[in-house]
Amino acid sequence: MKKAADKGLGFCFYLLFFAVPLLVWPYTSELFEFNKMVAVYALTASVAFFWALRMVADKRIIFRRTILDIPLLIYLSTQLLASLASIDPRTSFLGYYSRFHGGFLSLLCYSLLYWAYVSNFSSKDSLKHVKALVFSAAVVSGYAILQHFGIDENVWVQDVKRRVFSTFGQPNWLATWIAAIIPLAWVIYLKDNTKKSWVWIFFASVFYLVLLYTRSRSGFLGFAAAFFIFWGVSTTRAIAQNKNQKKIFFRKLAVSSILIVLLSALSSTPFSPSVTDIFKNKTALPESSQITGPALEAGGTDSGEIRKIVWRGALEVFKHYPLLGTGVETFAFSYYLFRPAEHNMVSEWDFLYNKAHNEYLNILSNTGLVGFAGYLLYAGTVLYFFAKSAKSSFSEKSKKAAFTFENTLSSGLLSGYCAVLVSNFFGFSVVAVSLLMFLFPAFLSVWENGAKEGKEKPIRDVLSGGQKAAVLGIFLVFLFLLSRILLYYRADTLYAKGKAENDRGNHLNAGKLLARAVEISPKEPFFHDELAKASVNTALSLSKSAQSQAVQQYIDLAIESSDKAVSLSKANVNLLRNRANHFIKLATVSPVYLIEAKSAFEKAVEKAPTDAKLRYNLALTYLRLEIHGEARTKAEETIRLKPDYRDARLLYAIILKEEGRAQEAREELLYILEFISPDDPLVLSELE
Repeated sequence: MKKAADKGLGFCFYLLFFAVPLLVWPYTSELFEFNKMVAVYALTASVAFFWALRMVADKRIIFRRTILDIPLLIYLSTQLLASLASIDPRTSFLGYYSRFHGGFLSLLCYSLLYWAYVSNFSSKDSLKHVKALVFSAAVVSGYAILQHFGIDENVWVQDVKRRVFSTFGQPNWLATWIAAIIPLAWVIYLKDNTKKSWVWIFFASVFYLVLLYTRSRSGFLGFAAAFFIFWGVSTTRAIAQNKNQKKIFFRKLAVSSILIVLLSALSSTPFSPSVTDIFKNKTALPESSQITGPALEAGGTDSGEIRKIVWRGALEVFKHYPLLGTGVETFAFSYYLFRPAEHNMVSEWDFLYNKAHNEYLNILSNTGLVGFAGYLLYAGTVLYFFAKSAKSSFSEKSKKAAFTFENTLSSGLLSGYCAVLVSNFFGFSVVAVSLLMFLFPAFLSVWENGAKEGKEKPIRDVLSGGQKAAVLGIFLVFLFLLSRILLYYRADTLYAKGKAENDRGNHLNAGKLLARAVEISPKEPFFHDELAKASVNTALSLSKSAQSQAVQQYIDLAIESSDKAVSLSKANVNLLRNRANHFIKLATVSPVYLIEAKSAFEKAVEKAPTDAKLRYNLALTYLRLEIHGEARTKAEETIRLKPDYRDARLLYAIILKEEGRAQEAREELLYILEFISPDDPLVLSELE
């Protein structure tokens, strides 16, 4: 049984390192992160199962103490406290639905994987697992290069030829991960003095090319930090080597540097043009101007300007919740409360922000000083551990040795870890990146402990009655955990199918699928909200055929589903927004539902006081209810929040006209034509 447990553990970690970054599946609500996160849940449960089997077989607790144990426990404790005090506990536990990663459960899994790795693997396994990561990066990079040349350009809305994202779904995420992997290829390149060493510098060069293809400024800055740290530390070490070893090292450094310069010149970087652009008298456009899409990635308002606004909002959240924040992964809810009014004047003024786009501000706003201090303690201890190990490789004994995996691993892991820390200042971690942040320290820990490992005593693989009972109990717990994970996954696939049917207009079929999703996962508010949408549209369809009884049944189901969604996630502004829109639609059946729409919009505006679109819709609802004074006031407030809001000024003009204030209405219409929307046919019609 012990051998089977060892093989099971090894297989699980190979899947974590090689397969998880590759996972993409089109039949879930989110193609990339959801599937990676569920795989981590399942593999963590499997690792825990095999680890427990090893302990039963050995009749002892298998747990190796490391320098990170206490900092990691403190960090986990702070995240647990912030989750318990959260404005939305479910989100804090599982992560924001559509992001999935970052909740307390994911952090617990990463921590368990760290402890499992350091407790069950020896130093000889580290090289194999590093190579598994490099080979995984090779597959990811191969697909990314094919994307750059248009293999799937018609599949995605994004201009994937301009900014590749491979199996990660977003260029910056891929860039951060690949910047952390490149130093691992350098480690093996320095270690390998055979003729086959070119394979590893080839891998590193391909990874760097992919990094350039992402056009990610944050990823490029992370890579720059990794380059100078790795080669700086390695150069210092090379000085102590003999003449022949120095010659080999500096040749490899020169090859690496020349390849980076050549690739940068041929492809351009986010900060410099390519040679082709120079000869054509062009300058490379910055990342934010090169493609269409969200402005935090490219297009519209400069991404730096938007980030500054979002960061100010994150700091305001922290100021109001300084101790424990609003809860792990609750930025999507808390940001609305403190969103700067200037956000209404950027190209992404009506986008949902569920991250602060700065890992550190995200942690600070979500978990307060307590959580942030826990994170700094953990990350600082990791850096100290890496730096101490790198320094120890300069011992008199090591100085006489050529570059080996042992004495370059610490600098490789340190530089990769720093690449993520730098990149995350302008972004945030995802599943594959977080695995590196927790398992890079595990690599070094098992390597440093390798010299202390003795040979294990042979154990008879015959189980006693007590051991068999323990194995049965462990297996039943494992089956339970696995079944819960599979049900979580199944519910999401039903939700994804139901949402797709809703989008296609097949609302009756959508309702059936969503009802099944709700049955499996009754506490997921997004499922109830989508079911409410399907029920509303089904009721509207049936109302055209005068099936009054059936219409009322679906209206009741819609209201019940919306009530449930809002009650499950009271801080979620978008659920209130959707609820109001449901009632607006139902008002075509009976105007009485406008009152419920008004109530929902009012509650939403309280939770998002600077959201111009919510305030506009509230003004419009007041007008429909013929509450002219409130409609005018809300329209005026909307215009103050967003002076270039065409719809709000048009609504304000209509209200003024109905109040007999024709000249003022005319001025509003002329303002639209002059400053916002010239030759607007509807405005011209109203003006006439």
